Amino acid sequence: MVSNIYLHTFESLEILSFTYFVMTKFFKRTTYPIFILFALVFLQTSCNKNNNQPQASIEIYPSIGSTSTTFTLDATGSWDEEDESEHLQIRFDWEHDGVWETEWVTDKVHENIFSEEGEYIVNIEIKDTHGEVSQTTANLTVTNSSDLIPSNSPFSYNVGINYETWANRKNRNIEKDLDEITKYFKLIRTYHDVGIGTPDTIISPTLEPVIKYILAHPELKIELSLGTATSALNIGNNPGFMVNKTYTDKWVQVLTEAFGSVENTKKYVKVILLGNEVDRVAPGDAAAFKDYITKWIPHSFENMKASLAEAGMPEIPVSTTISNYPADSAANPVSFTSTKYINEHWSSQWNSGQAFVFFNHYTEDMNKTDFGYDIKYFHTVDNELGGSPSVYVGETGYDATFGEENQVKVINQIFSWLDGQYGGHKTTIPLFLFQAFDQPFASPGKPTKFGIFEENAQNIPQGPKKGISIPVWISKPKG
Repeated sequence: MVSNIYLHTFESLEILSFTYFVMTKFFKRTTYPIFILFALVFLQTSCNKNNNQPQASIEIYPSIGSTSTTFTLDATGSWDEEDESEHLQIRFDWEHDGVWETEWVTDKVHENIFSEEGEYIVNIEIKDTHGEVSQTTANLTVTNSSDLIPSNSPFSYNVGINYETWANRKNRNIEKDLDEITKYFKLIRTYHDVGIGTPDTIISPTLEPVIKYILAHPELKIELSLGTATSALNIGNNPGFMVNKTYTDKWVQVLTEAFGSVENTKKYVKVILLGNEVDRVAPGDAAAFKDYITKWIPHSFENMKASLAEAGMPEIPVSTTISNYPADSAANPVSFTSTKYINEHWSSQWNSGQAFVFFNHYTEDMNKTDFGYDIKYFHTVDNELGGSPSVYVGETGYDATFGEENQVKVINQIFSWLDGQYGGHKTTIPLFLFQAFDQPFASPGKPTKFGIFEENAQNIPQGPKKGISIPVWISKPKG
């Protein structure tokens, strides 16, 4: 700090010399010029002594990404008591190796792509107009998450999308929806169930046109991850419909009839998911909760497995979706026990014997923009499970209610993470984006905007939302 004080004092000598010349010209044969000159030197030195160091602040997002991820370093939070932010200069050392990747610049936001996986420490220095410097660091992780890529999956594609038609989408046209969706995604996850909300096993009026579209466009080679209603497992504190095998027999029969044959059903339906987020919709009553874990979920699973086998489709897997898998099994016994049960009772005819369960996850508090939070979660769950069952991503995305630019940021982070996997292996962790289209309104009466496709005033799809870039390989078969 002392050296900086003297430096700036000497930098001012030319100004002080000029000042002395002017004063001696107008104040000849007096001591005033010398007095004023020393006063100016004192003031200059005092001001430098009172200067405070700038405060460096750095934010990196995402905190975890792949070798295809563009990491953003944001130092706009840096500040100084004496200088305005725009006058502060910064420089970056992306790898903390003592080599500065930038000269001193005033731009506070910079981007970088790391070509190698690993843990990185990013160093930043910030300098004020007096030459005072402070520094700080931040950590990030570069991983292509190769350990999350399963050796087998029942899908021909790596990435799919959740498709909900939303009954309150006025003028919705399922054919036009699918015309647009299938330009980018051939793998679709839908919960348009048969027999929704009723014990009658009928085809849902929204599932039927989806099936008709698939059958009418065999050249598209669409595949379905088909979910059931939550009423399959429980109806409040009462057992769900599929606890009764008579119901699952009829359910499989109706589904097969809709596809026209057993062969068509096997061709297009790649997995059946019992319920959705089964840990989130568990019964509230203690006795019913116990039955839900020990009887209703296992019985429904075994019934569906048996009904499919008896109908000539023993190779179609049965699994479920978890909302929150805890490190401590006591914290969420439903997710722990149902995942464990599926893994231990997985059929050898399903997915070459490799079990899988779907896990849903979103960014922190649903409104943060760091997808690294989710990547860390998927790795944590995989470690807890020891690799079996495999972790599949059932839902992830971002609600544009919290900012359209934030949605673009998160969705593109997801794609860049997957790009890193695909670039090295031509396969990725099976992942389904949530969601194709915005929900016009939801409880308590405001819209949710998870949809990645734009719509016009008549709810006709208009392509991906501005700024969202869907990789071309997503619509192509694996490998």
